[in-house]
Amino acid sequence: MFNLSIGNRVLQSDLVEKGIPVYSANVNEAMGNINKYLINDFNKPYIIWGIDGDWMVNLIPKGFEFYPTDHCGFMSVNENKINPRYMAYLLEKEGKSIGFSRSFRASLDRIKSIKINVPNIEIQNKEVDKVIELEKKINELKENQIDLNKEISKVLNSYLI
Repeated sequence: MFNLSIGNRVLQSDLVEKGIPVYSANVNEAMGNINKYLINDFNKPYIIWGIDGDWMVNLIPKGFEFYPTDHCGFMSVNENKINPRYMAYLLEKEGKSIGFSRSFRASLDRIKSIKINVPNIEIQNKEVDKVIELEKKINELKENQIDLNKEISKVLNSYLI
């Protein structure tokens, strides 16, 4: 159903200006770039999690090259049975419930021991589609959001001139 692994140690001297992004315990922001590969197949999405920092999970989209450090776990799933985005959500939720943190590390063994039940793929896909639609609406609202402070300043300035 899925494959689990952790990355390799990356030293500061391994980082380069241009290359593929390196993810460590903070899986939401790359810590730099590297010019070598640990993963050879980027034709699928990956779920990554921080092993020894604050509990974080991220979904790396299909086609996006990255390099995980030894502080970053990564997982690929059988997409015919598990929606990667759905699994990322469940893993994040379960990790919070378990209490993964800096002091209670999300090691590979602990991640392997998690039992997660998932509905059939059609239900997973429908739920993820709902989330995507809501995110689109949120982004549209953000784009159309008015900065009230600027609008108030404009009105006040028009009366002061």
